[in-house]
Amino acid sequence: MIDEANALLGNKNLSRTPCRVDVLRTLLESGSALSETEIRNKLSYTFDRTTIYRTLRSFLDQDVIHSIALEGGDVRYAITRHKHKSKEHFHAHFYCDGCNNVYCLPRPEFTPPVLPEGFAASGYDLIINGRCKSCN
Repeated sequence: MIDEANALLGNKNLSRTPCRVDVLRTLLESGSALSETEIRNKLSYTFDRTTIYRTLRSFLDQDVIHSIALEGGDVRYAITRHKHKSKEHFHAHFYCDGCNNVYCLPRPEFTPPVLPEGFAASGYDLIINGRCKSCN
């Protein structure tokens, strides 16, 4: 996982700081999207909250990760694994009502809705609720 984390950083010309490598390793090892608190709790080292926040912001800005906003204000983060920029490629997420995990779905990609004239979307969120394979 460390090699993959280093490759992701290199591909985006981001420096390989201990925090960045550790956050990426944590996300890569996770089977689902994680909240900031979950990331902090799984890190190998202790970094201050500001450093983690700046790391996540940098990763979001460079499309290394993407955020998933859930009902109630919870935000989860996942590695952006598609080849297209996240602003051009839309995919769905699955939220498990049983274990509260969030999974990126490789399919279905979806076509953005047609908006009324004069409206401009800045992004799309499609969250499918249900029970995952482990909870079903």
